[in-house]
Amino acid sequence: MTLRSIRNVPIFVYLGLILIPIYLAVERLIDVTGKDPFAAMFSLPDHPLGTEALYFSFIQALLSATLTIAIGLPIAWWLGRHQWKHLNFIRAALTLPFVTPTIVAAMGFLALFKTGGVIESMGIDLRFETGFIGWLSDSTGIENSGHIIALLLAHAWFNIALVIRFVEPKIAIIPPRFEESIRLLPIGKTRFSRTRYFWWPVLRTSIGSAFLFAFIFSFTSFALVRWLAPDMWTLEALMAVEGGAAGIHNYRTEASLLVLGGATLQGIILLFALGLAGYWQQKQSISNDVVSESFARKTAGRPSLLARIGVSFALLFALAPLGSMLLSSVRIRDRTNESYRWSTEAWDIALTGDLTYVSAADALANSIVYAIACMVVSILLGYAVASSIHAFESKGKKRTARAIDLISMLPLALSGVMVGLGVLLGVLKVWPELFRWYGLPIIPHAMLTTPFVIRILLPALRSLDSGYDETAAMLGYSQYQRFIKVRIPLMKSSLVVAATLSIAFSLGEFGASWILLRSGSWDTLPILVDQLMARPKYFELVEPVAMATASLLMMVTFVLFVITERFREHQGGGF
Repeated sequence: MTLRSIRNVPIFVYLGLILIPIYLAVERLIDVTGKDPFAAMFSLPDHPLGTEALYFSFIQALLSATLTIAIGLPIAWWLGRHQWKHLNFIRAALTLPFVTPTIVAAMGFLALFKTGGVIESMGIDLRFETGFIGWLSDSTGIENSGHIIALLLAHAWFNIALVIRFVEPKIAIIPPRFEESIRLLPIGKTRFSRTRYFWWPVLRTSIGSAFLFAFIFSFTSFALVRWLAPDMWTLEALMAVEGGAAGIHNYRTEASLLVLGGATLQGIILLFALGLAGYWQQKQSISNDVVSESFARKTAGRPSLLARIGVSFALLFALAPLGSMLLSSVRIRDRTNESYRWSTEAWDIALTGDLTYVSAADALANSIVYAIACMVVSILLGYAVASSIHAFESKGKKRTARAIDLISMLPLALSGVMVGLGVLLGVLKVWPELFRWYGLPIIPHAMLTTPFVIRILLPALRSLDSGYDETAAMLGYSQYQRFIKVRIPLMKSSLVVAATLSIAFSLGEFGASWILLRSGSWDTLPILVDQLMARPKYFELVEPVAMATASLLMMVTFVLFVITERFREHQGGGF
């Protein structure tokens, strides 16, 4: 077997891991519905909630992405243009939301907006839509406007890190002499003209990439929609709920049509968005960092008063939901006299599991096992696929490299819910014994995290200096020795970041796990939080126990995030 054949094996393994469950699921849905995917896509309006879900998915994703850019771009500008004290802390705090599990984000915003919460005490009732929000709904004729506002804010909170990651490093490494030169030209006399002719050409790829990824994550959001806008339907939420009835012969054919048509439409839209984002990032990767970040920041000087105020509010916005959730886990409401008391009872109940099938400690153990196994699979496959893509690029086979890169992003185009349904309808319908396999969630978790590993490792491979490898070869090192002693040390930071983010994303994965697990001794922490919040609230400690469980998940994720930040390189922009 040639080296080229060996190099292509991981690609086929990964593509098989992605495509086989999806193919089996699609084949079964076609058999049940009697329609092909495109015919099913055009039949979406026939479902009672299909049209509503379709419109709301697009509208909320576009509005969420726009709001994310509107909030994040000034913050990225201020961070990149000035020399800040404790810059690493500021960056970490502003990018923490992106690695926060979506179910934790949902609990954080519920705690922030609940009765007696900070926002409600300010006279803004987004949950029950009284007062000003009720007046706004009546004036605009928009139903559930409070829920929609909460959802848009939560999506912007979750995705603001994308703008920081993509845009701020680009601003920080622009040589000061470039802007000084443009000021001397006629087209650089005003701030508007400098923005149009200088900053926009430099930053448009980064801004566009951030917007597209914010759209993708908002379009495929499930946990935030489920808990912050329970009366609204997106394609993702509707398919998750209806998916349990899909794929069964002679039973609720409309559910199978919805899943088949919705997955087809969602895949087309998100594949286009991912392909465009990947193309932009490939163009961005060839640009050179022509000045060190520290030099540019020293030249720029200290931030203005407006910049300090803006970044302070951004930090408050980033940390408020998580702080509110943590406080809600120890602040117990006494319904008899409508007062509150401070107690750790909720934590005791969460850790002992008195309200659920498993305790928070057992669910955490399940989550950690799945996350570590997922990390091993994702790193091995992700590195191999990224290395193959880079090899094709080095040989001038740009189209082949771009095609593999695009296909490797397919799980993101299908989202967690669709990946879970693919495994459920595909593999499990062919091999039902897998229902009894403890390691079942590893399959969808690895499918969903490997694309992120590829996105992290591919730029690192592109930036490697081939001279090191050539020198090692001249010294007599074998290919294996060069891999261990040259390439791995040079890529250590990127590998650590990829590994820790893979663990963090697996720990917080909700959509696929919600489809596959939902009850039993294998429950993960996100599923346990969802189960607790779904219980009737007759017992006053139910909600605080859910908040305590979500806080435990947040703490574990935060530790992983701190590890990631110690190794992550900030120059260049991107993941």
